[in-house]
Amino acid sequence: MSKKKLVVPNARKALEDYKIEIAKEFGVDDPRTLASKHTGYIVRNLVEMGERQLINKNKN
Repeated sequence: MSKKKLVVPNARKALEDYKIEIAKEFGVDDPRTLASKHTGYIVRNLVEMGERQLINKNKN
């Protein structure tokens, strides 16, 4: 993962935790070994989560 400064400092830990969660779903012991197709799944899922959060935020 890139070591660039994040806008939200907690984002790196949250992403690492999420990668571990997804790795467990795929039955992968080490999240660093996730193939690119898994990484694509993770990104797609994160985008969907963000979209849902924006929709819910705009509803309120």
